[in-house]
This record gives sequence, C-alpha cells and structure tokens, in this order.
Amino acid sequence: MPYKYRIYRNPEGISLNGKEFICEDNGDIMFFDTIGMAKMWIKKQDHTFQISDNENLMDKYGINIEEHSPENGYYELELKT
Repeated sequence: MPYKYRIYRNPEGISLNGKEFICEDNGDIMFFDTIGMAKMWIKKQDHTFQISDNENLMDKYGINIEEHSPENGYYELELKT
C-alpha cells in the first residue's frame, strides 16, 4: 500500500515542540493521497496560499507536508481509506 501524506506545523515554530498535525473533526490525523491534494486542502483553507514546487512550505508558511511512513517515525497507524 502506498504511503499517504499529512500536514503539520511545529507549535510556536520550534521543532523541539514536536509536530501538530491537521486533524479530522474527530481528532484523527487527516491523510491525503498526494502532496498535491494536501496543497489543495491548504489552498481551500487559506486563499492567499500560493507556492511553487521548489519553495519551502516551512520557511514561507510555517507548515510542512510529509509522508506518513516509518522513516518519519510513525509505525503501524491505521490509515482510513
């Protein structure tokens, strides 16, 4: 199964604070099938959001999109499809 993507920010902009993920209304982490879909969700929330593929989301907006994978420290979390 391919990995999904999630959007996060570091509270107060400090990476030592951990990651705060975008969540569904029930508190579950919101997952996206592609990075493009995650960017579209952000755009729907903030109509000023504009970014090209080579820009850094963290530098410009204080958020990031990452793959939900073991390499990012998250194991065996059930993904809702």
